[in-house]
Amino acid sequence: MSLYRLLAILHVLAIVALITVPAEAAPEEYWYETTIDGASTGYVREWMEEDADADGNIVSGSYTRMVAKRGRQLVRVELSERWVETLDGTPVSYHLTSRLSSEERELDLTVTPGNARLRISLMDEAVVSDVSLADNFLFPKGVRRLHVERGFVPGDSYAFSAFAPDFSEVASFGVSIVGAEQLEIMDATVDVHKLVIVSPLYGGLELHEWRDEKGLLWMSEIAGTGIAKERTTREKALAEKEALDILSSGAVPTNVSIRAPFRVDGALYEVWMDDADVAEFIVEDKRQSIEGRTERGVLVRIRRVEPTSDAVVRFPIRSTPMKDYLDGNPLMQTWHPRILGVASRQAWGTDQNSWETAKNIEHWVFQEVENKGFGTVFGSALEVLDAGVGDCSEHAVLATAMARSIGIPTRLVSGLTYYQEQFLYHMWIEVWTGDDWYALDPTLGDGSVDAMHFKFGESSAARGSVADLSVGILRVFNRLHVVVKEYAIEGKTIAPQTK
Repeated sequence: MSLYRLLAILHVLAIVALITVPAEAAPEEYWYETTIDGASTGYVREWMEEDADADGNIVSGSYTRMVAKRGRQLVRVELSERWVETLDGTPVSYHLTSRLSSEERELDLTVTPGNARLRISLMDEAVVSDVSLADNFLFPKGVRRLHVERGFVPGDSYAFSAFAPDFSEVASFGVSIVGAEQLEIMDATVDVHKLVIVSPLYGGLELHEWRDEKGLLWMSEIAGTGIAKERTTREKALAEKEALDILSSGAVPTNVSIRAPFRVDGALYEVWMDDADVAEFIVEDKRQSIEGRTERGVLVRIRRVEPTSDAVVRFPIRSTPMKDYLDGNPLMQTWHPRILGVASRQAWGTDQNSWETAKNIEHWVFQEVENKGFGTVFGSALEVLDAGVGDCSEHAVLATAMARSIGIPTRLVSGLTYYQEQFLYHMWIEVWTGDDWYALDPTLGDGSVDAMHFKFGESSAARGSVADLSVGILRVFNRLHVVVKEYAIEGKTIAPQTK
């Protein structure tokens, strides 16, 4: 499971929950521990400058550090953010520096009346675009002021918009005040108000916050996921802790032991969640569909699907509806001559057959990314090509960039795949070959995707963002149950013992 998928959603906590201090107050800093199911994953330090800058603005900042194990490998993620606002809370600029791999990535948002200019840079490559601003667009100081002015009245609801760095766009957020509560935190009882915050951009995920009368945040969580952020002391935040293994913590156990899951051509699953209707989160397409309901959830059929020869068109495919799946971005540098060069060589001898070429790209990435380790959190296509290192995320990103560079529409897919009696979160790709999308997995290089791959999200990775993949995973994270009712290998159907 990619740490960045969790980090992207933890980033939501920072968007709407950054601690701010009135300009007249003494400078303070606040520390938070981030956790998954109570196990520490890192900390967040937040601060605001006492005095305005040279232009009379208020500057606030946040530093996030996460450390986790992925199997035997230790990975670290760092985010540094800086907001500039006027004294009355009008947004001026935002800067994000993130280290998710060996390269730093930077994002700058400069606000002007009515819109903003966004610049994303990585490895000496930069992409600049305009971002439209919505009504009531706020940065942290303005968000805090809005909460305090509304007064935390139970039953009250209101909205604001903020920049979502996960998606590199502006998102609307709806706030509902639940009521007064008490928290036992930092060896004290704190009177707080519970808020529920939702955004269409985040697929219905609920962010729960607990703030005091001054708007100070004490705790927040993504409902149902076990992912939380809680106020703590500097000493506790910085104390050395055993790193959480996010591979095992996110695993979904099941009822079968299959030696060669890549040979499974079809399977029927019972899937359910204890606290929600899982049917709302199932992606249906040619590969997978809901076949009925059970007392606990739904039956889902998954098949191995490949295109027929008469349905495959020649590339390059340049139709306007496919534009989002052909564009390059800071994560996938389709314009780079080295990306284009290795991709073009995979087309030799295929007569521009999009499916055969895509399979060649899949197999090439499988072979060339020799180190299948988990040490890289989320590298760009060019990074992966240079280093030859990465997990499923890096395989998928490089394959997508290669296919797009020669005109084969490609998208990223997130979901589950079977491994040793459990399902682990995974990433692969889908390519458009003329009549539909067809799945390939560059991490495995098998030329098609078996029926043990369970899809929950897809993304064009617009502007280099894969947060929509995170949303697909987070909506079911720590809440999903999967039982294999039957599976088929080479025409033979096997019905294992279920529970």
